[in-house]
Formats: sequence, structure tokens, C-alpha cells
Amino acid sequence: MSQTEFFVPSHISQLYARAIVPNVPRTTNGRIVVFVLSHGLLDNIDAPMFRHIQQTLCTLSIASVAFDFHGNGRSTGTTSYGNYHDEADDIASLVQHLHSVGLPNTNHVHVIGILAHSKGASSMMLFATKYAYLCPPLLVNLSGRFWLAREITMRWTQENQRQLRETGKFLWRRYGAKPTKSNEIITGSKQQLVREYWISMSDMAERAGTDMGVVQMLPLHRTFVLNIMGSKDQIVPDDDVWEYDRLMRMAAPQADRVVTRIVPGAKHFWNKER
Repeated sequence: MSQTEFFVPSHISQLYARAIVPNVPRTTNGRIVVFVLSHGLLDNIDAPMFRHIQQTLCTLSIASVAFDFHGNGRSTGTTSYGNYHDEADDIASLVQHLHSVGLPNTNHVHVIGILAHSKGASSMMLFATKYAYLCPPLLVNLSGRFWLAREITMRWTQENQRQLRETGKFLWRRYGAKPTKSNEIITGSKQQLVREYWISMSDMAERAGTDMGVVQMLPLHRTFVLNIMGSKDQIVPDDDVWEYDRLMRMAAPQADRVVTRIVPGAKHFWNKER
């Protein structure tokens, strides 16, 4: 197994990526097959889930590239709460780079699929409709949200909402473990403040105005979609994944182009399950 880290130029930043290639990778027509991995909101490729997925793919002799969206992890630039279309452009930049330049030490690769989590999954769907000519044969939607205008219960505190009404923005604090409802800074071993993030009224409006109904325009004549959600997901309701399923099946030329599965006991971040 070889692991390399590199940067990919995008439309507005430099995207940090990590490639893991098995000693004897699978190939098609002489090209190494590659899976692309996309993270969720304010996450990065060092999250345990993505390291585990890359290692698992490696055991299956499949190469993979995980990358940080701009403004996240080690990528340059800034991010925002509602920039799904910008993140779709990031995915396009990476896929185009892999097609034209390849991986470090090899220029012959074929992107066979994208696995994306949460916000990244919604961005992946936008990518696949906007850049249909770059869409790979398989899309894996892991805990992706459909109704972006619907906010998560208890995500924002009353103080957050007051500041949003009065000033048009608020500072959101994210923790490495379970956050407190009061959003106070925790210095103990169980909860650590990992990021402070400004959210504005325009960010929320941009998110709410993003129409995921465009999945009906996916190139399903040559692409398969696997929708996966955990039965104990407390972040994204299960009716989101079933709406994806319904619209995709309406547009798919054959029913087997779309598969949807609910995994018993699994949560949103897939950190306690196998």
C-alpha cells in the first residue's frame, strides 16, 4: 500500500487530497480504478470514518482519494453554510484532475465512483447533474439531506437565533464530542471546541434555496446510485433518503439503477457501527 498527499487546483482554492493505492490495485483497460470520498459539514478527511473507508477499500484492492472541500481541513480558502454549489465545483475540479493528470506516480486512472457523506452527499448530487459528463458509474449517498430548507432541531440555540434576528449573523461553535445546548466553551476531556464558524442570514437563505429535486436530471442511463442511511440517524430524517429514492426511481430507465438501504442501529456519523 502507498499513501500520498497532494494539492489539486480548484476554481477558488487549492484542495488537499490523500490517495491510498493498494500494492496490487484493481484496473480496467490498463487504468487504476479510483473511488473519490467527500466529507460533510465542517469535517475533513482525517475523520475516523474516512480513514476507515479508505483502509477498507484498500483491502478490496481499490484505490481511493479523499479530499477536503475548500475552507475545510488543509485546503485553502473559506467555506460557508450554504455553499453546496461551490462544493459541487470542488468535486468537479478533483475528478477532472484525476482524469487528466492522474495520481502522483501514475497518470492512468479511472474514477469509478464517489462516496459522499451528509452535506458532501448533497453537493455530490449537484455535481453529478451539473457535470454529467464527469459523473462516474456509481454514486454512494451516505446520510445525505434532501430538504435543505429544513433545519435540524436544536442545532441553533435561542441565543444563536436572537443574534441572527438582530445582527444577521452568529458565531456557531462546533465540538469534537457531543455539544452542549448552551454552546458554552468546554475545556474538559469529553468535549472540546474544535471550530468557531460564522453563519449569516444569507448563508441560510442560500442553503434553503438549493433545490435537490435536480436529482431527476442525474445521468441514470449510465450511473447507479446507492442511498444509505442509519436507522438511528438523529441529524437527517429518514424521509430525506426516501425522497431521493422516489425522485430517482421516477427518472431512472430501470428500477435497479437506484438502491436504498436503511442500516439498523447506525447513526449519522457511523462511528460506533460496522
